[in-house]
Order: sequence, then C-alpha cells, then structure tokens
Amino acid sequence: MYKLLGVKDHTVKKNVETIFEFPPGPSFAKRMVHDGTVYSPECNCIFMAELHPPKTGFSADAMPWVWRVNLNNTPPTTEKVYPSPQLTVPNGAYYHKGGIYWAQEGNYTVPGGITRMDPLTLKTEVVLNNFYGHRFNSPNDVVITRDGVAYFTDGYYGYDNFNDTLKPELANGLWRWDMNSNDLRMVSGAGGGPFTNPNGLALNFEEDKLYATNRGNSSDNPAGGRTIYEFQLSQSNGIPVKGGDVFAYVDAGFPDGIKLDREGRVYGGITGGVTVFDLTGKHLGIIKIAEGDVAVNMQWKDNWLYIAGRDKIYRVELSAYGVQA
Repeated sequence: MYKLLGVKDHTVKKNVETIFEFPPGPSFAKRMVHDGTVYSPECNCIFMAELHPPKTGFSADAMPWVWRVNLNNTPPTTEKVYPSPQLTVPNGAYYHKGGIYWAQEGNYTVPGGITRMDPLTLKTEVVLNNFYGHRFNSPNDVVITRDGVAYFTDGYYGYDNFNDTLKPELANGLWRWDMNSNDLRMVSGAGGGPFTNPNGLALNFEEDKLYATNRGNSSDNPAGGRTIYEFQLSQSNGIPVKGGDVFAYVDAGFPDGIKLDREGRVYGGITGGVTVFDLTGKHLGIIKIAEGDVAVNMQWKDNWLYIAGRDKIYRVELSAYGVQA
C-alpha cells in the first residue's frame, strides 16, 4: 500500500486534496450523493451525477443538471451543466466510443434504462429502457467492453429508497446487453444468486473479469450486503458470464462505486474513504477522505484518482494507472 501511495511508511501522511465543496442540497434532501464519475477525453473532464435521497414524506425530484469537473484548468474547476433532454435520476456512467452512457433510475413517468450523452453538446438519447416491454427497476451502474457489450446492475433503489418509481416488474440482477446484436439477458440474480440490491460495476483491463458490488436494504444492517463479487467473462460460445464468487467483504458501510487499476487492484468507495484490495482480494488499506464523508464513487485520469464524496470532490496521486482514464 505504501508503494501505491508513494510514501515510505505509516509515518508519512499522504496528501488527499479537496478540489471542490458542493453547495447544500434542497430542503427535501435527507443527504447528498454524488455518483456516475466518468472521464471524457473529448473535453478532458469528469462528469458526476447528483442524487438526493428524500426525507420521509418527500419524493425525489429529478435534477436537470450533472456536475462537470474541468481538468484543463489548474486547479480543476467544477460547474453544473444541463444535458438535453435532461437525465432522470442518473447514477453510474461509462465512457464508450465518444459517448457517456448513463444508468438512470427513472421515475413514475420516465422508465429507467441506459442513456447516451454527447460529452461536448450534452445531447442525450435513450438507448435501452425495457426488457420485452417490462420496465427495469432502477438501473444503477453500467460498464461497456471495447467491443460493445454492456453490463448493468438493476436494483430496487428508486422504489425502496427514493419512493419515486413504480412497483418493480422484474427481479434485481446483473444484465448483459450486446449492443451489436441487441441480445439482452439477465446473467445473475433473477430472484436468486448473490444480489439483494446490486450496485457498482467495474471491468479489469483485460476485460475477462467483471466486479459487482451488493448492498442490503440498509448499509447499517449487519446481515445486509457489503460485498464485492467477481465474475468471469467469456468471449467464446456458451454461457457468457460465470462465477459470482465473493471477492471481498468490507467493514464500513457498503462498497458503492468501484474501479480497477491496470495491475488488477480493486478500489471500492466506502464510509471514510476508498478501500483497496489486490487482485486476490487481500485488503491493502484505505485512502482516507474527510472525516464523516463517504466515498461514493471515483474516476481515474492517468495516475490521479478523483473521488466523489457526498459533500466534496477529492483527488490523490498514486503509483498506478486506471483501467479507463
């Protein structure tokens, strides 16, 4: 861990820089969550979504903006930008062939699904929003292989946490969508499997492994999910996704967003920082952020890791490079 941080030992404190503090959320917000951290080379910027889980008696209003971190400036600057048409409760996101693909939860009137956004014009287009006419529940995160196979998680977040989506029509699970052939199938879950509420996703550099996080109905429930699972991906004939073994189990909250570096280390956003595991699942340590904050998600740019908290954006320089940066 010290080598990764670029420090001699525990006597040397690693600098984690705060580059932005978010303004207070609206009156109906129970807390603020910033997710969907995704880098676009076209603008040399990182996009982040903003979600406001509502207080009791409120429903979540759709926010018309996302946040854009401009890395062309020193230090980076952060501002609201407005996709058009607006996204409806966007969450995780992934860059693929010139576009930003958002997993958006949707609401009562707008089905959840996958939406593509042009990073320069901010124009959006829904590319997937149903399974044979059935609405997805609340798509939470998405990744896409270089040859155009998307994986996304779908859970009950909008129905259970936000109270702003219809009663679920499908089981929670992990989905595979071949964007070339339009083959869409659930590959883990379907009322069983490891998932209570699937959340974050990440691919390794070789794209033969997929990592997925899980949470229970509440992160403070000892029996709730706080697990990272590892799947094997196959490009040959047969079942395309196998496995789903426990890769790691975290000790603080639950792992939300996850990312990998090119050496196979897995980074998970948890309460208090970013927890790091080697490629075997051995825990290496935690990159700490401000006390009381939660690392919701993160994004690489070269060897810098940008971390989205509930209240702040952080960055830290590491001795590693991200899978997608």
